[in-house]
Amino acid sequence: MKRFLSVILSLVLILSCASFSYAEEAAAPLSAEEISAMIENGTLDLNLVTLRDFYTKTTAVSIGDRSISPALLNYSYITQYYSFLTQYGAYAANFGLNTSLGVTSLMGQACPMLNGGTWMDYFLSAAIDSLLMNTALSRYAEENGITLTDEEKETALSGLDTIEQTATDNGFESADAFLEATYGYGASVDLLTAFSLEFALATKAYQQLNDSITVTDEEVRTEHPTIAVRHILTKAEADENGVYTDEAKDAAKARAEEIYNEWLAGDATEESFAALAEQYSEDTGSSSNGGLYDSVSQGQMVPEFDAFCFDESRAPGDTGIVYGESGSYAGYHVMYFVGEGDLETGRNTIKRDRMNAILNDLTEPYEVVNGPYISLAGLI
Repeated sequence: MKRFLSVILSLVLILSCASFSYAEEAAAPLSAEEISAMIENGTLDLNLVTLRDFYTKTTAVSIGDRSISPALLNYSYITQYYSFLTQYGAYAANFGLNTSLGVTSLMGQACPMLNGGTWMDYFLSAAIDSLLMNTALSRYAEENGITLTDEEKETALSGLDTIEQTATDNGFESADAFLEATYGYGASVDLLTAFSLEFALATKAYQQLNDSITVTDEEVRTEHPTIAVRHILTKAEADENGVYTDEAKDAAKARAEEIYNEWLAGDATEESFAALAEQYSEDTGSSSNGGLYDSVSQGQMVPEFDAFCFDESRAPGDTGIVYGESGSYAGYHVMYFVGEGDLETGRNTIKRDRMNAILNDLTEPYEVVNGPYISLAGLI
């Protein structure tokens, strides 16, 4: 409600500047600079501007020296919303988002991930973050001679080819009219074209920066060491109150010892251990893979499991039985230490962290400031 009232107040203030209605079509289109100056001086004549002008030629957010119009911010906002739906689908409801009411309901839907905020606030924040990243990366590209090839431009704009036909099929008089109905006032083919090309350039810059990061095996072993281990879990059965009694734990331990002895009585190899894991383990996350976790970081598992894995004296082929308990289970792990973990997992983690540091450095110089027409954001 507060946001709605602020929007109404903004429009009332605009209307009070000069006239009583917007022009359907401006006789002589004004530039963004001219409109801003007239608003600041209190000389704006609404007969000279259209409502579309306020969405395309005013500032919702400033990113450094770049002015982001309400139209561009709204396009990014709606894009973030649909990306969320694409990623989570029906599971969006698990986050407290009711998608049945459409995008216009976001203003009134509380977002559990924000303290007192709405889903409108959530997606606007994501939209601004996205525009900040695009701005920083595209500027980096321009400064470092990174450009799009003709083929890359064609690929970036390939999705726009069908908009005209889609508009016609849905009864709209033009592609721009269809886009405004979807993304709000000011959305147009020109806006989407510019956005798509900038996004493609930013993506290319991101990829080149990411590809430039190299991480050696020794760096992985030093900065992000992991181990590989197989285990067989036997769970204690909770009573009707959800309590794991000593008797239940003893039964789980006895079962673990039976399995361990069966392994010792057989070939006692990693392969035979994997076979028993597939047959007996109650860990659904690893039983089908022979009980294998191939990239375990220190502190990732329950304390007893972790202590076995990261004992300094541990060597490939070492075995044992350890207790484990978390919020979801209590029981015993029959352990088989494989050795060094998958280096690629650690390498990717280090590359991700280094890339995030690069992105932080790129975006840090850009101050993000709400503009005078931030109240038009989210209104489509």
